[in-house]
Amino acid sequence: MTVLGPVLGAAQGALDAVNAMFASDRKPFMTAYTRMGESPGARHWLAEATYLVQRAETTMLAVAREADERELSAEDGPRLHRALADAGRDCRAAVDLMLDLHGSSGFHTSNPLQRFWRDVAVGSRHPHLNPYLAVENFGAALAG
Repeated sequence: MTVLGPVLGAAQGALDAVNAMFASDRKPFMTAYTRMGESPGARHWLAEATYLVQRAETTMLAVAREADERELSAEDGPRLHRALADAGRDCRAAVDLMLDLHGSSGFHTSNPLQRFWRDVAVGSRHPHLNPYLAVENFGAALAG
């Protein structure tokens, strides 16, 4: 959880930046739309990114609740670790969608979205959130 918290916070920061872009007069490049919010495709990707960030938060809170409420079995720890790794992947996927919406200027060093992307990209690859290690450990626990 200590690794996922900052990753989730960065994903939420990226979402805040993209929501501000939608609230502005910025238009999608190379389209006839006058604002981002007019584009059904842009609204769809915003909804998808928002859903992924919210799902990551819901997962993190559910894991914390389960870990606090009862003693965990030998299978529970790896299963919950897997859930946290999935939440990290959700954050990464959400930020990727947001960068696609924002465009290449989102990678400029002065753009806050770039900093959130970097934080999520690095943090979600921490060993505590590494998906293949989480799956491997869960499989080992299940197999005995």
